[in-house]
Amino acid sequence: MADITGTGSITQLEKGKTRGKCRKWQLRVNMGLDPKTGKYKVRTRRFSGTYTEAKNALRAFTEEIEQNKVSGRTSYTVQQWCDRYIERRTLNKEIAPSTAKRIQSNCKAACAHIGYANITKVTPTMLDDMYLAMLKGETLSGRPSSGTHVHHIHNTLVLVFNQAVREGVLVSNPCDNANPPRNDVKEKHAIDPEKVKEFVAMLDPGNDSDCAYMLALCMGMRRGEVCGLSWGDVDFERMTIYVHHSVDVFSNLRTTKTKSGTRLLPMSNFVAAALHVLQEFQKKRIAQLNHDRKKHGNAHGEQVVLTDQSPVIMNISGRRLNPTTLSKWWEDDRKVYGLDGVTFHELRHTYLSMLALNGVHPKVMQELAGHSDPQTTMQIYAHVNLDAKRIAADAFDRALSA
Repeated sequence: MADITGTGSITQLEKGKTRGKCRKWQLRVNMGLDPKTGKYKVRTRRFSGTYTEAKNALRAFTEEIEQNKVSGRTSYTVQQWCDRYIERRTLNKEIAPSTAKRIQSNCKAACAHIGYANITKVTPTMLDDMYLAMLKGETLSGRPSSGTHVHHIHNTLVLVFNQAVREGVLVSNPCDNANPPRNDVKEKHAIDPEKVKEFVAMLDPGNDSDCAYMLALCMGMRRGEVCGLSWGDVDFERMTIYVHHSVDVFSNLRTTKTKSGTRLLPMSNFVAAALHVLQEFQKKRIAQLNHDRKKHGNAHGEQVVLTDQSPVIMNISGRRLNPTTLSKWWEDDRKVYGLDGVTFHELRHTYLSMLALNGVHPKVMQELAGHSDPQTTMQIYAHVNLDAKRIAADAFDRALSA
């Protein structure tokens, strides 16, 4: 027998008993018409007790559903839900391809551990066990993950599971009560000013890679911005460089990620002279490249022409460089310059540190760096000032000792 109570119903499960004697019931709540199948969806729950108690339980069940507090039944595994999440956000153009690739990589790492689990069965303990396993080396690469990398995976899962909560598939996000490891990436360090002078003196302006390092060190440009720079962006008359493009990991030329990233940078005489030399060397290399291609019947591609749209930093084929390749160049070259272990981004960090060291106002630093968050600039500024204060304190101590 079934009684309708509001938008729900109670079904007696013990056959052959009167309603007064029955103690097992199924609570059913109508969820409305499914637009895809044309059938009505329902949510059910088993209940043990009297019929009166079942009616009260049905009302509570209905209220929970209305407040979106009940986990919906779903056949989605974590892997399937991750795929769905990435596809939906990509098709809606909510994320860039490079962001989608990063999310996909993090999801792949997580799904190697929990990919076959039903999304409603994931618990904070399950996530904590996964994070610990990653730190121990149970990863796709077989190498232990850093705390920072695992933390990034956790942040991705927060987004993925939050979407399931919004759609009513999950009661709550299991990540909320999980304990991901802390970020443990080493603190960025600036190169010593004396070492900077030695490094700059070793740079060859006729070499694309060396000029790329110079743009990061002397102009504070990011890796993607260096690759995205075209000759039309370099104004030798006004002595400026217009940063308004970046190159992503797919080698696509895009506008800068944030509005503050687009900026007009003053160019020093040193940088301008180096770029002049690079441009002349490129003209000669391109002429030789075109000669060789013509000699071989143009078998290796079209003729290259140096225009305003041509990249300032080129590969051996005269094409725009991928940021990943630029990082590889630096990893191969840094030991030669006595900078083994220094990351490419620390060249930019050195530029900002030297600005702070020479008394440049934080607001000016922020605009030159293209930081959208002034706090990022202030952290560098405060760190440099603290170092300067330590030197002053040490000098005072030496004076007292004398």
